[in-house]
Formats: sequence, C-alpha cells, structure tokens
Amino acid sequence: MHPDLSPHLHTDECNNLTIEFNNCNVDHKILRFFGSCDKAYDRMVNCFHLERKAKQLQNNENALKRQAEIRQRILKEMRAEKEMGIIDD
Repeated sequence: MHPDLSPHLHTDECNNLTIEFNNCNVDHKILRFFGSCDKAYDRMVNCFHLERKAKQLQNNENALKRQAEIRQRILKEMRAEKEMGIIDD
C-alpha cells in the first residue's frame, strides 16, 4: 500500500509520477485491471520508497546531533556541579 498521495507531502518528481499513474487509471478504466498501469505504479512506489529512505537518513542525522548536544549539556552541568561541590568524583 502506498502512502497518502497529497501533493504537499511529496517531491515534485513523485507528484509527477502520481499524476501519471492517476491519468493512466482514468485513461484505461478496464485495462488497468489487467496491468496496463503497473509500470507507472511501480515507478510511483519506488519514488515514495526513495523519499522515505532520504527522510529516514535525515532524521537519523538530526537525532545524532541532538544526542551530542544533550551529552554536552549534561557534561557541562556535571562539571558545574563538581565545581560547586555538589557531587564528588
């Protein structure tokens, strides 16, 4: 099953492939059941897959950056507490 086909959720390339697939379904009302639109569908789904992978990689990079920032903040707070004598080594 493919994701939501709303244009604001996808790149222009995937939107063009979605339009191509929808036009194929409209143009071939009966033949679509016999595979005439399968190639357009496969290209559309592949584009969605590539979009999802790109978003996944971007989210992973962002998560690593956030985790590094949190570690730095925790270390800074631990150093401050150590200097004030709140915690011992």
